[in-house]
Amino acid sequence: MSNKLASILTHYTWDLAYFDCHDQDFENLDIKALHYIKNPYKIKWFADPFILDVEKNEFQLLVEEYDNSIKRGRIARLVVDKLRNVITECKIVLDLPTHLSFPAIYRIGTQIIVHPENSASGASYMYKYDVESDSLVDPICVLNEPVTDAIIRKEGEGQYMMRATCAPNPNGDILRYYTADSLMGPYSFYREEVFENNTARMAGYLFQHKDKIIRPAQDCYGSYGKAVLFYDGHQVLGKLSPVGIKYCGIHTYNTYQGIGIVDLKRWDYPFLVAVKDVVKKIIR
Repeated sequence: MSNKLASILTHYTWDLAYFDCHDQDFENLDIKALHYIKNPYKIKWFADPFILDVEKNEFQLLVEEYDNSIKRGRIARLVVDKLRNVITECKIVLDLPTHLSFPAIYRIGTQIIVHPENSASGASYMYKYDVESDSLVDPICVLNEPVTDAIIRKEGEGQYMMRATCAPNPNGDILRYYTADSLMGPYSFYREEVFENNTARMAGYLFQHKDKIIRPAQDCYGSYGKAVLFYDGHQVLGKLSPVGIKYCGIHTYNTYQGIGIVDLKRWDYPFLVAVKDVVKKIIR
């Protein structure tokens, strides 16, 4: 098989799906019960979803938007109609010359702070979400390192802890910790921790489940974003992975106000990929 044909057959995009989530019972989440969100845009896909707002019949997300005519990630605000399970609006809220993704949302009173991944710039910035202009404004550099998919949690009195992987090995086994006295930094290196099998990269907010603090992590062992693992320290308590041949990965998990959201890695030609895998097993 030529390299060009192999590239075409294994090309993938991302879909979004949501579920009702009135607690953090990740252990009993049924992947078959997801509501898959229809994407009306033929040349765009969306990934890395974070929930911005929830209303009765719709909710809003901040996501990585990838437009095939632009060839880089941008941060977009999506409106999702819950009655029809379809995206009804897409507005670019941040566009830079370098790739953007993973727009983590934090709230300070009525103020919304967004911390997108922009490791291609060599640094990490936070922005204020301005409702009137519907855009991310007033960037502040919080760390001069190319961190990827950073998540921040307040731990202890007045201490903020950022967890992230770092280029040039963002999908590896080393999770780096940074601390600051306020959410908007500046952050300084604290320590690093080694996980097994390339599962250090963050997959969403940490959350409390019963008496444990759970860390959603991306399983990147063998390929990028295969599944979401739920860690208590170094113990895996659960795993969220796709079923069937259409999807081959999940790499973001977030919840807010009774809604849970994930993204799913979708083969463009799932049947041909399945046939290829069978043939490879036969000829080994």
